[in-house]
Amino acid sequence: MKNNRRLIHTVLLGMLVCTGVISGCSEKMAPSNSVRMAVPPDYPPYAYLYQGKLTGIDLELGEMIAKEAGRELRIVNGNFSELVDLVRQKKADMAICALAITPERREAVLFSDPYEFAGQTFLVRSGENIRYLTDMKGKTGFRVGAETGSTGYTLIAKYLQGNAVPIRLTGYVGNREAVKALLQKQNDAVILDPLVARCLQMEYPGKLEILRDLLNHEEFAVAVSRGDPSLLAAANRVIHRLWKSGELYALQEKHMKQSLTAGGRNVH
Repeated sequence: MKNNRRLIHTVLLGMLVCTGVISGCSEKMAPSNSVRMAVPPDYPPYAYLYQGKLTGIDLELGEMIAKEAGRELRIVNGNFSELVDLVRQKKADMAICALAITPERREAVLFSDPYEFAGQTFLVRSGENIRYLTDMKGKTGFRVGAETGSTGYTLIAKYLQGNAVPIRLTGYVGNREAVKALLQKQNDAVILDPLVARCLQMEYPGKLEILRDLLNHEEFAVAVSRGDPSLLAAANRVIHRLWKSGELYALQEKHMKQSLTAGGRNVH
């Protein structure tokens, strides 16, 4: 009987360890063997379709991080404006798509060390004598398009109004839609990241120009779920190696050229 009681006690104790303290057990369990990466399907050169496959600077970076973590990469498609929420809601483990580090986003996710330093700039139509931000001051009713949820969208109104530039800001689902509106003269400028601006400019030779100064300075990083610090560590190891080897610049060069080839087929 004593042996039976001892056996029952041992079984109950084991159940308590993995039920009453089950949160502790589950937190210590090995992470899933996959990494769910949230990314928009059309954000060249960071993410875009090439020969029927989703690729880009951030896709290659995501693959390296998943491999470093010993896990398999899975793609979760989402609009740019919902990427951070997908990670916060644990519908994705990380998001990579030219995501600038901001205090608001830091409240929702963990950020890796930066893998790119950039800032917001403007695309304008060629031939309209707009080269710098100051050239916009005399433009009454200036119309600016921006991707909803981007740092450019949240920044532009405050900055331009503070510099006495009357504007009308319109949000779009993606940068391409904003640029189409610009070419159709529904907007006067589109605010976006410099590499994205360069890619879109090259898709329309002679029709678009990039302003020669930046509106701000930003750091792009990988957004990681707060419940996955090991994935964050893997991201930082990869980013440090790429900075040290110079591969980040090679990735930019590769996908700037490749996305131009793909973009000509996808835009129109």
